[in-house]
Amino acid sequence: MNRTVMENTTEAPSMLMGTLRIMGFAAAHNLRDVAHALGKRDLAGLSRVVERNQKQPRLRTEIEEQVVEAMALPMVGSRERRKLILASQLALMFERMGAQTVEISTLVSQIIQQPKPSRVSEIKKLIEHAVYIPDRAAAGLIWEDIQMAKIAQEQKRAADELNVRINRELAAFAETRGDSAIRADLLCRIACKSYGIIEEAGRAANDVIGFLEKAEF
Repeated sequence: MNRTVMENTTEAPSMLMGTLRIMGFAAAHNLRDVAHALGKRDLAGLSRVVERNQKQPRLRTEIEEQVVEAMALPMVGSRERRKLILASQLALMFERMGAQTVEISTLVSQIIQQPKPSRVSEIKKLIEHAVYIPDRAAAGLIWEDIQMAKIAQEQKRAADELNVRINRELAAFAETRGDSAIRADLLCRIACKSYGIIEEAGRAANDVIGFLEKAEF
């Protein structure tokens, strides 16, 4: 996986941000494998999705504990508090992303097992947007790199356009009968869940940009 999280050579992330980074990597890696399995019609590629997601609630609990501990420190300023709140929100986003990944994986499995192949290249691209937009939004906060968050914002706009195109094509596809209608319904549900991840990540990117822009003054 081509990671976009930038390595800061002058200052390593805090333990909290390091845990958030691990959580984000795990979520992105799992969903990326689902996208790959869909593109290759590879059921075996879905075999460990549920297992890999099981650690996400534990990681989120660790992050929440670290946030509470940090908030209790007497010298924590308003800016640091805001960063801690954003870290907590991103952890929740990654936990939700994991749950959605499991659901998407189940739908992808059904698509792969359909006797007739489906046109999935655009759906695969949408899932890939759902992999990378949360990653870049979190990288913006972890490394306090506004450009990373802005890349997430730009990718969100591209994903919006792709989602409109997919919905238009699926609407026409759904008018058919029989197996084609079933496949259209499955693809529609995959697109909807993937776009749900994208929308939440887009809001997170906007919040990170707002936080970092305020910090510049």
